[in-house]
Amino acid sequence: MLREDGPYRSIPLARHPPHIQRFGVEAPSWPLDVSAVQCAPMNQLRTKTVLGEEKEMKRVLSTAATVVTIVAAVAWATRVTERSQKEIVGLTADEVRWFTPPYYNDGRQRAQLFGDSSQGGTWIDRVKIPGGARVLAHTHPQDELVTVIEGTWYLGVGAKFDSTKLKGFPAGSFIAIPAGIPHFVAVKEGTVVVQLTGIGKFQTNYLEK
Repeated sequence: MLREDGPYRSIPLARHPPHIQRFGVEAPSWPLDVSAVQCAPMNQLRTKTVLGEEKEMKRVLSTAATVVTIVAAVAWATRVTERSQKEIVGLTADEVRWFTPPYYNDGRQRAQLFGDSSQGGTWIDRVKIPGGARVLAHTHPQDELVTVIEGTWYLGVGAKFDSTKLKGFPAGSFIAIPAGIPHFVAVKEGTVVVQLTGIGKFQTNYLEK
C-alpha cells in the first residue's frame, strides 16, 4: 500500500475491474463458491453408488440364504439316510412274508428280504419250491447266487431238462450260476427253500416249455 505522505498518493481501488463495470456485469465475490457445482454431481454419484452397493448386498445375501437352505436340506437327508442305514432290521422265519409272483405257476413262492428284485439294484430273495416240482431249462441275464436253506435242491446244466444230469445240493450248500448259463432245477421230496442273491432286475429266459 502506498502512503499518502510520500511522493505518491494512494489511489482508491475500484470495487470491480473496469471492464466488468463497463458492461454492467457484476463479478462474483472471490474466492468463488464452487461447492454447489462440485457437490451436487458428487452427491448424486454417491447416492447411485450406495444404492448399487445395497442392491448387490441384497443379491449376495439372497444367494447365500438359498445356498444355506440347500446345504441344510442335503445335510438333513444325509443324516436320515445314515440313521436308517445304521438301524438293525431282523426277521425271524415266521416274519418272512411269502407271495406268488405272476411268473410262478407251479406252486413256487417268493419272499423279498432285501431290496426289490422286480426293480433292480442289489437284492436278496428266498424261493420256496414244493416237492415234485421241476423248473425247465432257462438262463438269467445276471449272475445267480444260491444258498440252500432247507431241503435238497437239485440242479442240472444244459438247454433241455434231463433228470440224469441233476446233482443234489443239501441244506447249507452254496451255488454260483454265471449269467447266461442254461440250467434246470428239480425237487424230489419235501419242500425246498433257497436264498437267491442278485444285482439288477430279476429275469428268467426259458429255453423250453
